Amino acid sequence: MVQKSMGMTGGSFKTREFFHGASARAVRMARVGFQVLGFGLPLLLLAWALLSGSALAWLLALASQAAGLLAERWFFFAQARHPQNIYYQAVS
Repeated sequence: MVQKSMGMTGGSFKTREFFHGASARAVRMARVGFQVLGFGLPLLLLAWALLSGSALAWLLALASQAAGLLAERWFFFAQARHPQNIYYQAVS
């Protein structure tokens, strides 16, 4: 059995909230992005900060890791198969 209708006249909050609409390529790029921004780049910047004593490197590492962690959270929710989107197959 396959559900063809959402069973309502319009979308619901949950189907809008948990459906990102990004392509599979965008989700893959987010994975690479959070790995680089959240882990790789901060590690390099921290090494630079320890070697040079630069305060700018510490701030850049902090900003990079914050952006990487935001991308990781988006990726976590984007790759999930949320129950309401499985139920409303016409939406997801």
